[in-house]
Amino acid sequence: MKTRVDTKVYWWLGHVIDLVHMPFVIALVLWGAARFSGELYVSIVVVAVVLQIGLMGCPFMALTGQLKRLHDPSYVNHWSFTVWLYRKHGPLAGIAVFIFFAGIGLALSSFFFS
Repeated sequence: MKTRVDTKVYWWLGHVIDLVHMPFVIALVLWGAARFSGELYVSIVVVAVVLQIGLMGCPFMALTGQLKRLHDPSYVNHWSFTVWLYRKHGPLAGIAVFIFFAGIGLALSSFFFS
């Protein structure tokens, strides 16, 4: 008799990664601001933001979506607010989000490192 493989661990792992991921990112950003010089730090953050906007989502969201689909093949990953804006309002929304985050990066740079 063949037993069914329990896939709930994938579902829970996906949720745990979702919960831990954002506080971890915030901690890394704060640690980076305290550790690195202004131009290097801002360059790293801007490159990371540009890559995420260009890829239309976060690699961790792709991972958690895949884990949840291993448990429930009908699970639909909704990606990010940026993707929703892009789908609803088109490429101009993506440009606006990029300008917004680049502006925040430059403002933080001038505030913390001037």
